[in-house]
Formats: sequence, structure tokens, C-alpha cells
Amino acid sequence: MSFFPAATGALWALLKLTLVLAASLAVSGLMRRSSAAARHLVWLAALIAALVLPLASAWSPITVRVLPAAAPAVVPVTAMDPGTVPAPAPAHVEPAAAATSAVPAATSVWRRPLGIGALALALWSLGVWLLLGRLVVGAWVAARIVHRARALEHTSWQRTLHEVADRLGLDDVPRLVQSDTVKMPFATGLLGPVIVLPAESEHWTAERRCALLIHELAHIQRRDLLGHVVSRIACALYWFHPLVWTAARRLRAESERACDDLALMLGTPASDYAEHLLEVATDARDDRMPAVALAMAKPSELEGRMLAILDPHRRRRAPGRVQSAWLVGTLATLALVVGVLTPARRAAATPPPSADSQMAQSDDTSSDATKKSGNAQPAQPKQPASPKKEDAGDRDADTKDEGTQQGNDAQRAQVLAKSLRTDSDAEVRRVAAWGLSNFADEDVAVKALAEAVAGETNEDVREMATWALAESHRPAAAAAVEAAMRGDKSAKVRNTAAWAAGEIGSPTSVAALSALLTSPDASVREVAAWSIGNCSPEHAPPALIHALTDADRDVRLSVAWALHSIGDAAAADELEAAFHREKDPEVQRGLIRALGSMGEKAVSTLARLVESPDREVRAVAVTALAGGNAGGPWPWPRPEPRPYP
Repeated sequence: MSFFPAATGALWALLKLTLVLAASLAVSGLMRRSSAAARHLVWLAALIAALVLPLASAWSPITVRVLPAAAPAVVPVTAMDPGTVPAPAPAHVEPAAAATSAVPAATSVWRRPLGIGALALALWSLGVWLLLGRLVVGAWVAARIVHRARALEHTSWQRTLHEVADRLGLDDVPRLVQSDTVKMPFATGLLGPVIVLPAESEHWTAERRCALLIHELAHIQRRDLLGHVVSRIACALYWFHPLVWTAARRLRAESERACDDLALMLGTPASDYAEHLLEVATDARDDRMPAVALAMAKPSELEGRMLAILDPHRRRRAPGRVQSAWLVGTLATLALVVGVLTPARRAAATPPPSADSQMAQSDDTSSDATKKSGNAQPAQPKQPASPKKEDAGDRDADTKDEGTQQGNDAQRAQVLAKSLRTDSDAEVRRVAAWGLSNFADEDVAVKALAEAVAGETNEDVREMATWALAESHRPAAAAAVEAAMRGDKSAKVRNTAAWAAGEIGSPTSVAALSALLTSPDASVREVAAWSIGNCSPEHAPPALIHALTDADRDVRLSVAWALHSIGDAAAADELEAAFHREKDPEVQRGLIRALGSMGEKAVSTLARLVESPDREVRAVAVTALAGGNAGGPWPWPRPEPRPYP
């Protein structure tokens, strides 16, 4: 007898889901001119809402009276109309015969509905388990491919991987492997992301390697792997609902386009990127990917992605925090409001009670009152709490919690500073310095870290204290880092100090960083040039311009980036001379990009480069003159590794 209420609840839940997905479809349609990342956020919020809606429906505090009114209850007849003739009493029936005649009647009423409900539940469960099983098998297949693949540890691959990861702000660089069993690159792994490349990647050009790694690392940086699994689970639970499959398909398509947009924003020429994508998709048109993997190019999505890549007017920038919060908040509010609605029966008009029923009700009330104690007092209605008092109490509690948190932070900083100064164990002092990076703008933390940088005997503790000061923006932190760059006896500490100076970005550090450009260690010179660019001085220091002649290729590349960042037109002639001397193609492109950032004073130099016999040089020079992003993705030097304890 519980089949009909359960069926009504299920249909109501499906109606809620349909409303949320239809609203998401409408919002996505209105956002046709927005970026793919913004539309991806809409579909991700819709699929998460689909998983949360059953919980909201179980709560359901808001009733909507849409069901038919209940039938009126049968009341005992106390008076009979004169014309009413009672039915004759039934003849005597044996008990066994009565039971025999009653059972088929009940069975004919209820057995069929229960059978329909059980069949529907079994069919739904079968679909859920099949799709979830496919997801589990896909995870196993992906893990097997990764396990059998070989790690790509060659310098050319690892350097490109770390450079792109740094540009995307990834703290943990994923594993990079190569497999003979796949034809298309894909990313996989929720807990430990892995990028799997086909064996053909051995013959890819440097530009294709960079472009495809940007795409796959963008999936990891955007956490698209998690969104992909969420969509698969939603499709498994609602396998019969076409809008859920539409949402999952749109989510995947927008995630791919968002990664394409990110690759183009980082400087990959649209025509080259489209060519790379087309060739990869052509080589792997028959390749099947595991269910949990994010393959780079599906043939069914290729045409739309090509049009989007080659459209110069399309918006590509991801939504900011305010827009993201507005989108997610709007959809979450809609899903919550829809989820808490529950159907209820409409109130039926009841006829006025008859005199007999009023008398019966009066007798029942008197009888109930007689059973209760005569001393019982009627319950007093509760007075509603004053909302103003509640709000004031909440504000007081928030203020108290904030003050408590600030007090706890100050106490933690003081304890860590004391440990850094006085503990006898060097490893404990090193961990204390690492912990003070969380309070690097507190006076007590900056003072303790600066003292450790200047007077600590252990090299590892000094390095950790120098690294922690990079999180501070106090002048005392910049001064301590500069002192370490100038006078510390350890090359490792000086290298970390150069990196920290770039992170702080104080122009006062430029002189000390310029002195490091003559260091015998090429890695120190490279980081020093990178940090000078981050400090953004008004004019390029002479030592940085002179470093264009450095013997190390990575140092020259870092110098080119720093001059591009500073944009000092006085260095245009030296950049042109360095370009004519340079033999490395990547450094040449960096030098042209640096020239392109120097405005009108570099136009004559770029105009001369347009006459170069090298086709690629001419193309890059023309792009720089046109104000475009010449030379493809800019190769940032890798920052100093963070010395975690």
C-alpha cells in the first residue's frame, strides 16, 4: 500500500531535477558570449545540484498544495432520513468461506502496484550498477596503463613540464609517462594526477609538446578530473534522464574549450594550436579512452572546438571570483528552493458540523477533560525571540571568535619564534622557521626570521628562514633577504635569498640581485635575473643588460624575460645585437618578445628584423610589431624549489 506515495515522491523529485537542469540550460544559452570556463562552472554546479537534490527533498520544509484533496471521512450516521431503507442483513457465512472470498479481492487490488514498483526499482538499480561498474573498470584500465607506461624523465620534457606548471601556478607537478597502448594524450588520477602521452610523442616538435602539455596541465589545474567523475556518477544515478546526459556532455565540452582558451591566453598561436589538435585527433580517431580519463580530442567535439579556437572575438578569460560566486550562488539558491518544496494535498471545504456531531464532540471533550488532573494549568504560548537580540548575539559571537583566532595566531607565532631562537635541535628550529611563514607579516615572526638569517649557524635553518621571509611584505624582510644575498657563505642560502627577493618584489633589492649576476653558479645567475624582472625596476640595471652575453643559455633566456618585464627602451640596441649573436631559437624568440615590449623605440629594430631571411624570425617580428603575442608561450624560468620540512 506504500507504492503510490513512493511513486509520487519519485516523480516529484524528477520534476525538481528537470527544473534545475532546464534552468541551467537556459543560463548557459544566455552565456553564449561568455567564456567556456564560465559555462563550465554552470554545468558543474547543475550536476552537483542533481546529486544533492535527494537530500534537500528529504528535508522538504516548504509544502506546495498541488495534490487532490483527500476524500471526506465517513462519519457515523446518528439520524436516518425517513425515506432511507436499510439494506437487509447478510446471511450467515462460514468463516472459511469468508476468508476464501476476501483474499482474492485484496490480492487483485494491491499485488499489481507492488509488482510495478519492484520492477521499476530493479530496472533502475541495474542501470546504476552497470554504469558505476563501467566507471570502476575505467579506473582500473587507466591505472593499468599508467603502471605499464615508462616515465618521461628526459630534460627536454621535464623542463617544459615544470615551466608550464609554474606558469599555471601548480605547486605539485604531475607525473609524465609514455605508453605504447594509447594514441591520444590524456590526464587521469584524482589523488595523484598523471599525464599519459602516446609513443608518437617522441617525434613531436618543441612547440607541440608545449601546447599539449599546457592543455593537459590546465585540466589538472582546473580540477576537471573531479568534475568529470561527478558527471559520471550523476549519469549513473539518473541514467534514464536525457537532460543529465546533456549536462554531462556540455560539461566535458566546455572543460576542453576552457583548456584551449588557457593555452591560447598563454601565447600559443591559434592556427598552430588548431593544427596540433587536428593531427592528434586524426592519429587517434579510433582510440578508446578509459571512462575516468580526460582525452584531449574527441572527434565528435572537434568541429566546434576548431571554430572556437580560430574565432578571434571569443572571450577566453575565466570568470573572476565575484562572477564565479554569483553564478554558483544563483544556481545553489535555485536548487535549494526547488529541493525543499514538497507536494501536499489541497485543503477541502468541509461542511458545517451537524448538531449531533457538535454534541458528540462536546461529550468527547468533556470526557478527555475529566481524565486529566484538575490542577493542570493551560499552557502559555511561547513569546517569539527578539530578532534584534539574536542578531546582536550572533555579531558578538563572531567578534569573539575572531578575537580568539587572532589571539591564538599571536600565541602560535610567539611560541614558534621562541623555538627558532632557543631550541637546541637544528631540525626543530628548521620546522619552526617553516611554520613562521604562515605569520610572516607579524612583527614577532619577521624579527625572529631575520635574526635566524643573520646569526643561525646551521645552513638548512638559514635557508628555511630565508624562504619563509618570502611570504612577508615588510621592509625588514626585504632587508634581511638582501643581507643574505650579499654576505651568506652558503651558495644554497644565497640562491634561496635571490628567489625570495623576487617573490617579495621590492625595488630596493635590485642592486643586491645585480651583484649576483656575476656569481660562478649559473643557477644563481638565472634566478637573480628572474627576480630582477619580478621587482619591476624603472630602468634595466646595466649588469642585467650585460648578462645578455652570459655563457649559459638558461641565464640568457631569463635575462630576456626580465627585460621584457621591465620594458626599458634603452636596452633595444643591446637586444638587437644579442639577437644577431644568439644561436638558440628559443632565446631568439625571447629576445624579439622583449623588443616588442619596448614600444616605439624598438620599432626600427623590429622593422629591420622583418627583412631577415629566416621565415620564423620574420613572422615573430611582424607579430610583435602588430602588438600580438610573439613567439608562443613565454618560458618562465623555474623558481627555487620550496624547502618543505
